[in-house]
Parts: sequence; structure tokens; C-alpha cells
Amino acid sequence: MTKLSKIKLRPGLHRESTQYEEDGNWYDGDHVRFRAGKPENMRGYETKVSTAFDGSARDLITYKSGNNNTKRAVFGTPDKLYAHNGDSLTDITPIVTAVALTSCFATADGSTRVCCVDAAHGRAVGDYVLFTSTATFNAVSLSTNVYPVVSVVGSGAFSISVTNNANATASSVGSATFNYLLPTGNSIAVGGVGYGAADFNATEPTSVGISKIITTGSNILVTVCCAAAHGAAANDSVFFMPSSIGAVPATVGGNLILTKSSLNGVEIGGPNFTIVSVASTRLIVEVETAASATTSITSNINMTARIYPQHAGSAAAAQRAWNQPSSADASDIVFDISQWSLDNWGDDVVANRSGGNIFYFDSDASTVPIRATSITTSPISVNSIVVSPNDRHLIALGSNSYAATTSVSGVFDPMLVRWSDQDDRTNWVPSVSSTSGEVVLTDGTRIVGSVRSRSAIHIWTDTAMWTMAFAGPPFTFRFTPAGTNCGLIAPHGAVDYNGVSYWMGYDNFYKYDGAVRVLDCTVRTFIFDRLATKYQAKVYTGVNSEFKEIIWLYASTDSNVTECDSYVIYSPENNYWTYGTGVFTTFADKEVFGNTITTGVSINADGDSTGNNKLFNNEPQDYFTENNRTITSFVESADFDIDDGNQLLFMNKLVPDFDLSGGKLKVKIITKKYPESNEEITKEFDIFNSTEKVNFRARGRQAKIRVSCSSQGSSWQWGSVRIGFQGDGER
Repeated sequence: MTKLSKIKLRPGLHRESTQYEEDGNWYDGDHVRFRAGKPENMRGYETKVSTAFDGSARDLITYKSGNNNTKRAVFGTPDKLYAHNGDSLTDITPIVTAVALTSCFATADGSTRVCCVDAAHGRAVGDYVLFTSTATFNAVSLSTNVYPVVSVVGSGAFSISVTNNANATASSVGSATFNYLLPTGNSIAVGGVGYGAADFNATEPTSVGISKIITTGSNILVTVCCAAAHGAAANDSVFFMPSSIGAVPATVGGNLILTKSSLNGVEIGGPNFTIVSVASTRLIVEVETAASATTSITSNINMTARIYPQHAGSAAAAQRAWNQPSSADASDIVFDISQWSLDNWGDDVVANRSGGNIFYFDSDASTVPIRATSITTSPISVNSIVVSPNDRHLIALGSNSYAATTSVSGVFDPMLVRWSDQDDRTNWVPSVSSTSGEVVLTDGTRIVGSVRSRSAIHIWTDTAMWTMAFAGPPFTFRFTPAGTNCGLIAPHGAVDYNGVSYWMGYDNFYKYDGAVRVLDCTVRTFIFDRLATKYQAKVYTGVNSEFKEIIWLYASTDSNVTECDSYVIYSPENNYWTYGTGVFTTFADKEVFGNTITTGVSINADGDSTGNNKLFNNEPQDYFTENNRTITSFVESADFDIDDGNQLLFMNKLVPDFDLSGGKLKVKIITKKYPESNEEITKEFDIFNSTEKVNFRARGRQAKIRVSCSSQGSSWQWGSVRIGFQGDGER
């Protein structure tokens, strides 16, 4: 006789054990959260501003400013800094250099390519330049337009592409002010030399300057002329690195920067290369993509070469030099992506791109175009910033130390915390009349990130956590170690929620509520196994206060993924975890716009990336599509059995408990005879609002249930399902 049994499943996803051992739990899902302990689909998102922007956002801040409480957002990408106001995006990227030039353009009749002549431009392919104070020449108009550099012709010229064809071939025409924007940063982390990646002999590398780099158009060989003896041999490795923090390495061959792995989609292969041959002080290396032009660069190279011998003793016994990776994937040292850190200074914004100085954006400035400007007295190399509450000090994390002779350009220390005078973002000089100061932290090799919490600023190094609390004179701040072996995985990997800090470490999730505690994560192994460690610096954390959730965005190990494509959510108040897939790279709570705001790549009707980055309204009320595209959501249980699986079971009825706004749910019962047996799938059946029960036939010792929805715009919640069982023998 059939007996109805209620299948009770705990909230959240649980997969720290096998699917059979997780009996009584939900095991897998996508686009679902749990409300009142029951799974439901998450709402969707819509484009907030139709205009696409350059690069993937690395930080996002929302705020209100002015007497009218204007709703604003500012976000930064490796390419630019943007502000949102109303229905438009404004490029507010700082101008770092401006020079007025005459007779500085060249055109070819019928071509859209314009050559721009500046003897000391220092630009690379992918950087941007704004032209002002210019008149039309040869039917080309550049005024007030921003253009990317498409090729570099030595140190004295570069080219751009315009929309209209020139009507004459001419050189030394036109005049303009060249306003160079902040150079484009790295969107992909580049592997450096790795310690312990394979066997090595303790041979010190040889570092040499570079006097010339020669390329031949359509050739993959690059000749590097060293400024001194190098001692290299064929098959040794050479590593190219910027000559200093903030240096802009030269573009060679029109399309190659040897310190990068790729540039604007062009594969280069750097910064590690194998030396093909040696001729005196010249090194011949092979790159992955042929040079687009024949060039000979002798100035503004801004790179050094570090050579690692690959043979020791016998030439037949290849040995890896000290700190040299055996392969690119074995590298332990990474040249990080370009990060932004943003914070409010009253109604305005202070901004820093890692490795550079600090900028200030006046939200209500009348200057057109409105752009962030450099705080010229701030440290010249800063990794991140935060503004202290109440006392309002601008704090630099990882910074140049103070030097009496050059107050902004002392020695850079990645463990240094340095702050400005109270209420004065421009004064960084410690004195009896200033509260400016600095402290070097211990326990770690670099400061990774920080958050403001209820009573202190929490700071993480790569191995430890510190608290920074206002103490007043004479020291201004008090620094207290809070925990060790609990480092932060990424600059934006932590967030404050109701006075408690939550963060993602390298292999665990943590919280600090007066003591560092490891969170009991029911999906920990799954998430960290799936996390792409080479993109871990892109992890971004946000709060969704509507649902009392903390969300971590991360890039997965799925093929062709370089940006965040997944998320993991923790509910501190309901103590459950869930995860899924997505397109977002940053996330801001609903306190300003009424719904969460995100950035990410847009998806077309076929579910493929368009490659266009957009600003989104995330989870608006009653909105259950991705820009009018159907979202597929599902949740799947772990295996369950009756009477510990002592009998085979015959199942013939399902009585669902659900809420559905429209469309249909799909329910699937999957059975197995033993945990490692092949799955037997019953017919997938549809559940409508009118469905009272479903009759079906299935047999097995254990089963699991899968609920999914692909109906356009539908919302649903799944309750406590009952299934009809009866014993079917012990065979």
C-alpha cells in the first residue's frame, strides 16, 4: 500500500560530503536563494544605462550628493574611471599629462588613420588621449574626442583611428593640446618568477638595462640589445619587468609590450621568454604574435631584462634557475591586475588605482568634461585607500613612506599604512600641527585590503588581520593584531555587515566579531576547487541587505573565463550558503538606488557574451529576466532513502507544495539502486498552478528531486513535497 512521506530538506546548499551522505539537504542549484527555509528563484537584472564602457569594473561606489540628494555611482576599470548621473555615464579618467603642439598630425588621403607626433609621448597601445584646442584639418576633426592609441611608431609618434576619411595626404599639419589620460592598466594578472615550482640550482639571475629593441614587421623574433654584458646562452630565460613602479614600458613593433602576456587581444607571451640565440650583447627572443611594424626603439624603453640560466653543470641536465618557474602555470609570483579603490570624501569621491597616486572627483564641479584630478601632494605609489569615519583621515594602504626632502616619494613599502591630516586630503606631512602619520604593519608581505567597521578599520595582509582605531594625539591611530593565518584573498574580498567583517581567505571564509572565526561553510570545498586562482584578485564582495546576504563574486575554472562568472552567497542571519553563475564583476547595496547595482558583461538572446560591459539594476522588484532573456533556475536535492535503504522502493505519486506566479515548473525524480549505480531518470513532468498531484512510476533504494524553471518572467518557491512510497522487496 502506498504511503505518502514528506521530504524535509534543510535550507542552503550542502556538498561537503558525497551526494548520498548529504541526505536531508539540498545539494546543487543555480539562481536560487532560501526564504523561510524554502528555495525560491532570484530576481533578474536590467540594463541601467545603455552606453557600454571600456574594461571590466574593479570597484563600484554608490552615494547621494548635493542639496537634491542626487543619486550617483562611480566605478573604475583598468581602462578608465566613470561616473553615473541620471541616465548617462561620464568618462572622468584623470588627465596625467597635457602638452600643446603644432604641426603635429599626418594623414593619408582616404584613410581613417591619423599619425600624432609628440617627441616624448610615452604612450602604449591601448592608452587614451583627449584632443582639445584643435581645428579641423584635411576633413579630420578631433576636438574634445577621446581616442585609443592603436599603434606606436617609436618614441616620437603614435596613431589613432577616426571615423571619417582624410581628404589629403599631408604631414606636419594641425595643432592641438594632447591630454594624455591615465595609462591603461592590466586586466589580466601576469605570472612572474616562481619559488619552489620545480627543482632549481641557486643561480642568481643577471639584471641588465636595455639600450635598444629592434623588430621586423611580420616577424616573431625580437632583438633586445643589452646595455651591459649579460652572460646569457640560448635556451636561457629572460624576464622583462618595468624599470620602476608606475613606469610605462615601451610598445615595440607597433603592437607588443614585452612585460605583458597580451595586449588588446594580441598574444605576446610575456613577461617570460626563451632566448633563441645570442650575439654579443644582443638577445634574440621569440614572441607569440608577429610585430606589426619594423621599429628600432632607443628611448623611453622603461624596462629591464632579468636573465635566468637554464643549464647547470652538464648541458644535458637542464636545471631551473633560482626563482624561475618551470612553466607559466607553475609561477607563484603574479603581477597583479589594476585595481581601483573608491571612497567618499563628503559628497565627493577619492579614488586610487593600485600602484599610482590618489585622485579626487568633485561630484558637483561645473568643468566640462568633469574629470578626477590628482591630489599632487599624496604619495605617488599607493595600493589602496580608505577614509576613516568620524575623524576623516584619508588613509593609504601600501604606500611610499614620508621623506623630509620629498614628502610624497619616499621608499615604497607594501606593508605601510600612511594617512593625511584630519579633514585635509592634501596634507601628508607629519608635524606638530598635523595629525598625518604612518605605521608599518607586520605579519605578511603586503597589505591586501580593508573595510570600515563599527568601531575600527579592519586591515588584512596576505596572512593576517589588524584593527586600526582612532586614538587621538599623539599617535592618532592605534593598531592591534586581530588574527593570523587568516589573510585576505583579494583587495575587495571583505565586507562589513552589521558591524561584523566577513571575508574570503585563500581556503576558508571568515568573520571577525571581536575574534577571528572560521565560518562553517557547507560548500567550501566546491567553491575553492572551482575558484580560478590565477584570477583570484578579481574576487569582489557585496551586501544585499534586502535578503540579508553577503555575496562573493569570483572567476571559475570553466574554460575561457577571465572575469567573474560565478557567485557564492552566505546569509549570516539564516546561516545558509548557496551559489550559482552570473556576469557581475562588482556589487553595491540598494541603499541609494532602491535595488542593488552591479557591473558586468551583457548577454545576447542566445545566452552568449556580447563583450560589452554595462551598468545594471540588479533584482528590481518583480523583475525575473536577464534583460528580457529567460533565466533558468534550479535546485536539486541530495539522495534520500527510506529505512536506510534496506528495501527497494516503488514510487508512484508526488504531491507538490509550491508558489508559482505563472508559467510552469519542471520536476524530475532520479533514482539509484546503490550510491555508485547509474542514475535512472523518470520522465520529467510539468507542474502548473492547477497541478494537485503527479502520478509516475519509479523504483530504487534512493532518489533525489530536481526542481527547475525556464518560464519567462516567472517567480517560484518550493515547499515541502510529499512522495508516495511502498516497499518493493530487498532484491
